[in-house]
Amino acid sequence: MLEEVATASEAALRSLGFRLGHKSADTWAFTLPNSRPAVRTLRGDRGRITLSEARKRGDQHGGERALLVAPSASPGVISAARLGRWDLLLWDGPEALINGVSYAAVGMGAPADAPRRRDRLGAVAPATAPAPLPPGVAGSRAVSPHGVGHSTEPAPLPHTGGRPAWTRWAVARLLLLRGPQPVGRLSDVLGVSRQAVGRALQQWGGWVHRAPDGAWSAVNGPQLRAAWDGAYSGPGGVVTGWWHPLPPLQQARAAVLVAQREGAWPLVSGSIALRSHGVEPHVDNGPACVLVRTEVDLASAGFQRVELDSATLVLRVPHDPTVWATATPATVAGEAVVITDPLMAGFLAWGDI
Repeated sequence: MLEEVATASEAALRSLGFRLGHKSADTWAFTLPNSRPAVRTLRGDRGRITLSEARKRGDQHGGERALLVAPSASPGVISAARLGRWDLLLWDGPEALINGVSYAAVGMGAPADAPRRRDRLGAVAPATAPAPLPPGVAGSRAVSPHGVGHSTEPAPLPHTGGRPAWTRWAVARLLLLRGPQPVGRLSDVLGVSRQAVGRALQQWGGWVHRAPDGAWSAVNGPQLRAAWDGAYSGPGGVVTGWWHPLPPLQQARAAVLVAQREGAWPLVSGSIALRSHGVEPHVDNGPACVLVRTEVDLASAGFQRVELDSATLVLRVPHDPTVWATATPATVAGEAVVITDPLMAGFLAWGDI
């Protein structure tokens, strides 16, 4: 691999929040933003990668999984990467697709030499809009105290000894949002062991089905959605209330910028995220909602700390670690951000604090 290709790849990975580890020639070890370790063999060149080139470099047998690196790629290459056929790192953006999961730069202190595309105002260019929910999952919604749900009564699920079943609930969300998934891909996305994913799938029992090719899917999407609605108790965590006279979109944008500067990995959720997913919330009188990994003081952006019942924005440090694993890039008030998945956004759109 050419030195300039390696330099550009390293800069892009760092700008996306990957932590680089040991490098041995073209084989690199790194840690994903969801804290999952990975080892990949980098294959690429200085030019745009085509589908025929990707097949030669990405379809490897034996050895480490390939990470295709290039400034850009054809639509076919990107589509295959989104389906998990190979991993892809594009410097022009930058953006990475690892095991079908997209990672895009959202202004978290990227190095100055990282190859970034910017708009005329100097901001990181907006990421691709998230895909809508699959048919049968987004429709036929009924009002629910826990978000946008279905009225089908879920079957009882086994107890988990008093501990929140974060992995079980996240597995269901992924099957609903992304369709059939093999255990290995679910494991990679959630950053947990295959054994943990296998136990979660067993706990869902008759709600899920394993195809002959090994991919798991919902037997009935709306019914699994109803079961998730009935079982999920929320992301938990510490919630603080803030007040600002700006409209909700601008409040969310301002809070995200502060949290990004502090390395708190913010996620926009609630009604704002739901609209970004193309779903109109049934109720829209709650505060804006932003999730962060660590507590953040928003006073520097003009916010005032208030009681929750007076808040125009709530900041949550959730206990559920999977909210980041299922998040997706979007644009809010002209700013490239990351939003929670539509099921989580629907749950929090009701100002459930």
